[in-house]
Amino acid sequence: MARVMAGMSAMPVGHAVDLAFFFPTARSRHESLIAETRRHLGGCFTAIETALRVALDQSPEVAEALLHCPGPLCWPTICQQPTLLSPALLAHMQLRAAVSLMLRQFGQADAEYGEAAADGSPAEDPALVDAFAILALAEGRWMALGGEDQAMRPDVPADYFAEMVWTTSACLAAAARRGAPGRADRMLAAFERAGNRLIADHDGNCSPLVAAERLVRQMGGSADASDPLGAGLSGRRFLPFAALAARRQWLTIIQVIDILVMAPLTQLGALCRALGGSDADYRQLLLALRPVRPWLTDSFVIAEAERYQGVSEDEADAIIDALRTPASFRAKLDHLIGVMAA
Repeated sequence: MARVMAGMSAMPVGHAVDLAFFFPTARSRHESLIAETRRHLGGCFTAIETALRVALDQSPEVAEALLHCPGPLCWPTICQQPTLLSPALLAHMQLRAAVSLMLRQFGQADAEYGEAAADGSPAEDPALVDAFAILALAEGRWMALGGEDQAMRPDVPADYFAEMVWTTSACLAAAARRGAPGRADRMLAAFERAGNRLIADHDGNCSPLVAAERLVRQMGGSADASDPLGAGLSGRRFLPFAALAARRQWLTIIQVIDILVMAPLTQLGALCRALGGSDADYRQLLLALRPVRPWLTDSFVIAEAERYQGVSEDEADAIIDALRTPASFRAKLDHLIGVMAA
């Protein structure tokens, strides 16, 4: 923790605490979500570093300097300097990791995955069958097992991809400067050109999250007729469930997944009630979320299910309505309420 705080500069203290957990000085056995987040971070940065090195081959001066810096170089650098990661990027990769854990819990869908719509009816639309297949392939990439230094497709939104490209560029440029200090300034333009080329070619629409949203859009009216809780929990389809819930509640899939895996249980219960979930549905949902909420013991689930019985539809709708407002607005309001109450 002291190591992270020493290099945090103006970084929020909460983010520094997160980094201290994700990048401990002593390498001990990691809790599953931390280990999975590191795998996504390391894999994506390794893939970007590989692509950037290929792009930099067009600049002989830089390529020569990097010959003395075998890869992967970026991920080990970040492990030593974790403050290179912004709070938003770390939060997004933690969400990706949670989705991976949930996909493994639910299991990858069987052969009927591409033959049935989310409500269990046969999918006669070839485009819908293709959408299921695309989603299954995208899920498979996230579910694949591997080490932190094994390349993973960086199918992240454009803003996060740009941040990762420039972080990788900085790590490689710092190494190149050590190899050729007299040419350091002249090499920066080559890194800029290579980074911009990668950013221009990036396609962020191949992630499982985007594929699930696309699938639900292609379902059309049948998406509104289906039961998200029943289809998702009984059909082993975590992402279609999240996308259906997002459509039903006028939220984004990111918001729904964040509620499912990270948010307080009051918000989770509100989402379940707003979707028409019964007491049994809520208990089943809590049990399904154990991979990302390991503290949900049997006794805790029973107590939480009893609390859920007192959650009215009006109360749930009010909580969900508040979540539709911009996150930055809610954060500022919560800050002012906390300050004024102190």
